[in-house]
Amino acid sequence: MEDSMPTPPPDHDREDEYAALVKPGDAVETPDGEIWVVAAVLEKDLDVMSAYRDATGLIYADAYEPTRTIVPAALARKVADARQVRRP
Repeated sequence: MEDSMPTPPPDHDREDEYAALVKPGDAVETPDGEIWVVAAVLEKDLDVMSAYRDATGLIYADAYEPTRTIVPAALARKVADARQVRRP
């Protein structure tokens, strides 16, 4: 008798799947090399705030001259989880 629930392939890992999702607080990079912190995830876009990477590679949300904009989610690549983004 077959299971009614399909079993995921052995290499399917929910933690990896969740980690790949872009969530508020995560850092993303756009094709022009700019770093942004996600403020909100919209239907097809991301509401983002300016950020920068320091000399050691840490990502900081811009506290001095924050700029907000909307970017298409398809153009943003996640570069850091929210826990790795430093805030003032």
